[in-house]
Amino acid sequence: MNPKLQAIVDSIDFYQSTYPEDACILIFDTEKVIGYKKGRNIDLNIQLGESVEKHHHTTSVRALKSGKFLREERSAEGFGFPYIASSVPIYEQGEVIGVVTGVISNYRVSNMRFVATELSGAVEEMSATTEQLANASSDVSKRVEELSVFAEQMHKNIIEINSIVGAVKDIAMHSKILGLNASIEAARSGEHGKGFAVVAKEIQKMAQNSTDSADKIAQQLIDITNSIEYINTYTNQISTFTEEYTASMHEMSSAYGSINEMGEKLLELDNIEK
Repeated sequence: MNPKLQAIVDSIDFYQSTYPEDACILIFDTEKVIGYKKGRNIDLNIQLGESVEKHHHTTSVRALKSGKFLREERSAEGFGFPYIASSVPIYEQGEVIGVVTGVISNYRVSNMRFVATELSGAVEEMSATTEQLANASSDVSKRVEELSVFAEQMHKNIIEINSIVGAVKDIAMHSKILGLNASIEAARSGEHGKGFAVVAKEIQKMAQNSTDSADKIAQQLIDITNSIEYINTYTNQISTFTEEYTASMHEMSSAYGSINEMGEKLLELDNIEK
């Protein structure tokens, strides 16, 4: 055996120990397997002396024939479990005389890739949902503000109506006084003032009805004003809540974005490994 290859075969335990994970090591010369060290759990069931042609589909032989370092991910089809093989050609005086390959299980990497993909997908869905909720919350806040403006306008209208009601009551009071004066004058006129007395009485009656109606309207306006103030109080509370809720949704969306970036970085690390 070539001395250089022999030295590598003699150091196979050392090469295996350089891997942080469970790994098996195999060494080829240009014709056959000359070294094999199975891992604690990884065993490719390769026998010393097996020909290169028997393993022509492997990363080891591809690296041997190309003379280039190769790292490839393989499915479970060949050896019953997915794995990553890293093969380094061995040179002497510019000629490839063999290859050394380290093989580690790909279960952890596959699981990491699967989790990262699932994580990214879930985060994208959560981000979309959160954004929709934030938009809905913003829309609610906008509607509440519009309602508050409308309530404020109603309050101004009620103040104006109250002014009109006050004017009506004032007119009714003066009409009542005029009716009373007319009744007094009719009484002084005796028989000639009887017809005028009837008119004076009707004026007083109309004045009283106007006053009563104005009082009812004023009371209803007071009730409406109280209701508007109640609505304003709650709309302000709702507005504050929706603003805080929207801010929280944006914070959550930002957090989801960070998680998504982590998932993408995991996938990028996986691609780098390939």
